[in-house]
Amino acid sequence: MASTTSADLTAAHEQNVRPWLDLIDTLRAQGVHEDLPLPQIAVMGDQSSGKSSVLEALSGVPFPRGTGLVTRCPTQLLMKRSAPGTSWKATASISRSQANRRGGADTQTRSVASPGQLTDVIVKLTDALTASQPYGFSQDAIVIHVTAPDVPDLTLIDLPGIVRTSTSGQDSSVIQEVNNLINSYLIQERTIILAVLPANQDIATCDILERAAQVDPTGERTIGVLTKPDLVGPGSEDEVIAVLNNVSKPLKLG
Repeated sequence: MASTTSADLTAAHEQNVRPWLDLIDTLRAQGVHEDLPLPQIAVMGDQSSGKSSVLEALSGVPFPRGTGLVTRCPTQLLMKRSAPGTSWKATASISRSQANRRGGADTQTRSVASPGQLTDVIVKLTDALTASQPYGFSQDAIVIHVTAPDVPDLTLIDLPGIVRTSTSGQDSSVIQEVNNLINSYLIQERTIILAVLPANQDIATCDILERAAQVDPTGERTIGVLTKPDLVGPGSEDEVIAVLNNVSKPLKLG
């Protein structure tokens, strides 16, 4: 029996999978996702839980980092693998929801030449989207297309971290506004929930698992990612190992 090579797998992917991925990207660009759920992976968790590190590990893009509400709007990252030897390239633009669209969607698209440059573009587009918003964040999205030979064919959605309390100068309504945004992605049946859990916190206090269980009780689309293992305190190692072994707060997909 002839063995299957990586070239065979790549050819099969291009022939059988790529057309479906391109179709999904086309539907999303036309705004179909506002009425019909499309396949995607949403990265969710508490503020400062390590979501940016997870996104960078998956995409190679250094997402903005910091404390507090760093992610202030959804960011759609659509990655497409290109042929070996081709250069890394990306575009970034703003996509407004139907409710906020006046006179058509934003058409200005910025070309980006490097992952480092993309970080600055994300910050500028976030500021542009949220500057006039009463709560400092927006439900409109930043859309990024990345094409490179070393990225997976995936669509990732970066969402604001769960807000538990408002900070000084921040309207308390931001808590409900962010919760509504996160829930709008949680309930989509074709969204994989990538629940980010910091290892230096008690997993029982990680709200995202409880929220995921409410909309995905059988665990068919929830995956846990444990971050910050280097910050585990002395005496907490056994608890972290129990999480890794899927004993504490077990998930069907791990």
